[in-house]
Amino acid sequence: MQLDKSAKDPAKIQTMFSTIAPRYDLLNRLLSLGIDGCWRRFAISQLPKVKNAKYLDVATGTCDVALEIVKRYPGAKVTGVDFSEGMLELGREKVKKAGCHDRIDVRFADVTALPFEDNTFDGVTIAFGIRNVQDYKKGISEMGRVVKSGGKVVILEFTSVQNKFFKAPYRFYITKALPFIGEIISGKKGAYKYLPSSMLEFPGPEEFKKAIEETGLKDVRYYKLTFGVTAVHVGTKP
Repeated sequence: MQLDKSAKDPAKIQTMFSTIAPRYDLLNRLLSLGIDGCWRRFAISQLPKVKNAKYLDVATGTCDVALEIVKRYPGAKVTGVDFSEGMLELGREKVKKAGCHDRIDVRFADVTALPFEDNTFDGVTIAFGIRNVQDYKKGISEMGRVVKSGGKVVILEFTSVQNKFFKAPYRFYITKALPFIGEIISGKKGAYKYLPSSMLEFPGPEEFKKAIEETGLKDVRYYKLTFGVTAVHVGTKP
């Protein structure tokens, strides 16, 4: 399944995610068989434990990660950014409903041009967003720029499955079952053709580790989860 490079045009990505936003949370739960929450919690556990920490959640979407962070780290404050207004609307609603508006600031921003000063945050997360960035190295560089020295950049993303027994059924699921289910529930055809392609074409864990290192982050390590369906990469700012 070949991904057309034009599909990653920022304007197209914005439109796509705003279009599927109303069913995004439901589809995440169904299509991941409910495991996506475990993946997010593991990623969040990699953030540095700092008193009264300030964290940034990039591609925050409907704020699942931001809400989990404030639940896990009392006293922490989170800024959640996304460049899909459709997603941000839902995220703000969820934050307000959870009574966390005093701890989570949700705003519009592009990962390749973050509107923050250098060395602002103790840690930065991005979950299932970096593969949709046209220049993902630039995005990682920006996340590294705004994190403090010694702070962490934590990236949760789908990756290429290496397990030989799981590889074939996984590929069938994301290329056939996922688009079919996604289109039925969301009523949107294009998004669930793009998403499987973007998952299959994203670099493997070792290759992505090297890309992160090239942005200047150090001590980069990764953890493969659920037979290698996803990986969490963690880099430290020198």
